[in-house]
Amino acid sequence: MKTTEHRPAAQLSSAASWYSKTLPPALVLAVLIIAAGIQAGLGPAGVLLLLAGVVVVPGTIYKGTKGLFRRRGIPDRWRAALVAALMLAGAVVCYLLPVASPVPETVTGLLLGNLGLVFFRRWLNVSAHVSVLTFGVLWIMATYGAGWAWLLILSPLMIFSRVSLGEHTLREALSGAALGVATFCCFLAVMTWS
Repeated sequence: MKTTEHRPAAQLSSAASWYSKTLPPALVLAVLIIAAGIQAGLGPAGVLLLLAGVVVVPGTIYKGTKGLFRRRGIPDRWRAALVAALMLAGAVVCYLLPVASPVPETVTGLLLGNLGLVFFRRWLNVSAHVSVLTFGVLWIMATYGAGWAWLLILSPLMIFSRVSLGEHTLREALSGAALGVATFCCFLAVMTWS
């Protein structure tokens, strides 16, 4: 009888875990960068180069150096700072080449979001899952139109997922959403400026 009582909770936990694993920050970032590259007319080679420089290389360094940093007693925030430095270099390259809009603005927005995570994680374990997904949904709506507004449900679902899994408190998940909105506002400001 107890198994039946706990089954809905187990199914809910399983669904929350699946959702977090299906939409990790790296995948959302990759989709945004690919979409920005396509929108800018970069072509397949340009999109792949952009993806490698902005998502794959920094992400591999971030994930691949975790054990090394921890063994040497280096705080995780330094790994995030290293990724931010790589993204800054990518943004500078996008502006110097110059790469067509919305690539430089998107990379700048993602850089600012990453810097926000580095900064705010000193005090609060802000959810990167929620932050990146919130930015991504708003970016897609701004780039492709209001017809994509149905994607707005994804961010609250991610908040629920991260909190129900115990990965973040509600405050940390909501802070992630706020950071995603702030990052999107920075993207809009850069779009207006350029």
